[in-house]
Amino acid sequence: MNIPQAIMHLHPQANPLADFIVQDDSDGNGPYIAKWNLESPEPTEEQLQSAWEAMQPTPEQVLSQSKQSKTEELNSKCNTTILSGFKSNALGTEHTYDFDYEAQTNLNSTLNAIAAGIATEPILWKASGMPQPHSFEQFKALNADGLAHKNANISKYWELKTALSEAKTEEEISSITW
Repeated sequence: MNIPQAIMHLHPQANPLADFIVQDDSDGNGPYIAKWNLESPEPTEEQLQSAWEAMQPTPEQVLSQSKQSKTEELNSKCNTTILSGFKSNALGTEHTYDFDYEAQTNLNSTLNAIAAGIATEPILWKASGMPQPHSFEQFKALNADGLAHKNANISKYWELKTALSEAKTEEEISSITW
């Protein structure tokens, strides 16, 4: 039991160190209320224990918090995986491509320029860390591979999120991994 927290649960307006002091003399007896300056009577050990127990989350609350934490983890891992880049054979051999937010914006802008007829071939685009010429068809294939990469990871996220919403135990939640 955390005595100061239990006191604050019983007396939310109390000011620690002014209204009460909890200390531990390191004599093996544990913490105790050393000073009590509130008008209400000093709580008994039973009252403190009861307050402490009332503060503890229910199993449903613990499960809900675990699901929330796992959702945040899955969201982060999905975003990290998407933004880390992808591989494409658009040039005939496998190359890695950046796919951070700026790269995605630039890919879409360039694809729009191709569709509008205002881009010229070849399009220089960084492939495996070096600018490489891409024909319009290669660039469209590259864009399609990037979109497939993004959609595959988003689909994976939603599959895992569905499994998470159906999880009934901590073990089921912890078994869901990216």
